[in-house]
Amino acid sequence: MTEGVVAFAFGVPNTLLSNRLIAEISSEKAMRLNIPVYTQLDVMPLDPGVAVELTQENYPIRVPTLRIARGAVRWAQVHGIETLWLCAAKPHLARATRDLSFAISEAGASIAIKVCERVEHHPSSVWFCEGSQQPDTRLPWLWKLRDAILLCMPTRLYAAIAG
Repeated sequence: MTEGVVAFAFGVPNTLLSNRLIAEISSEKAMRLNIPVYTQLDVMPLDPGVAVELTQENYPIRVPTLRIARGAVRWAQVHGIETLWLCAAKPHLARATRDLSFAISEAGASIAIKVCERVEHHPSSVWFCEGSQQPDTRLPWLWKLRDAILLCMPTRLYAAIAG
């Protein structure tokens, strides 16, 4: 069975504690299992020696989680990856998991999802950083509001918006 890591940034820029934690957890998993990582520019740099593929972005414009998930599934299919280790900020896990599952189903793929365990070791408060250029990753209440709307949105509409 082949595996890979898909890592979702949480805020902008890459120097935020949230993104450094995601990079650290992703790198650790990739190095321990000798597997590649699919991620965003704001999770870079990862440890040297980790094979990385970046999602297509028009940086710094935000890329929808579902679009990143779709890219990760295409990448996994091209590389014969059967298990994706998901690394995302704790507040982002529910939607990232849902979107990755949707992208797998949409592609008719057979890819398992596992969550990087270390994400759960950090409280939600650690993920929100005042230095983020995205207001919702600075303010927990704004994230919860935005995330609730996106999670409750009909799948068809959500998928169409994500492009």
